[in-house]
Amino acid sequence: MTEEVTRNPTPFDELLGLEVLGAADGEAEVRLALTPAHLNRRGVAHGGVVSALLDVSLGAAVVSTTTAEEWCGTLELSVQFRDPARRGPLTGRGRVERRGRRVAFAAGEVVDARGRVVAAAHGVWTIWPVNPDKLRRGQS
Repeated sequence: MTEEVTRNPTPFDELLGLEVLGAADGEAEVRLALTPAHLNRRGVAHGGVVSALLDVSLGAAVVSTTTAEEWCGTLELSVQFRDPARRGPLTGRGRVERRGRRVAFAAGEVVDARGRVVAAAHGVWTIWPVNPDKLRRGQS
């Protein structure tokens, strides 16, 4: 990763405890320190927590390929759970597999503190040439 993308945490990232460690050149790494709030009654990370980590990891990889004017959003995310995540930090890694003008395809995985892949994902992101909030405000 050569050129680092500055990404301010969203309220969702902060609530969940996600930390974007780096995102550049179509790759990203995001960390989540599991807490009791992330775990179900059996002590396993909720599927939604792992899915959110993957969504942010893959999304940050896509964002690292966009210009300041472009905006993107998740169209589709498919997650495959492989092993239960029980404790310690989880690391999500995302990478852009293919990027067009209006769509990007990304893939990645979540590994636990021992390096085991606990989940993998692939997804599709739409890319707009301008931030939709600017269109609503009449800016371009």
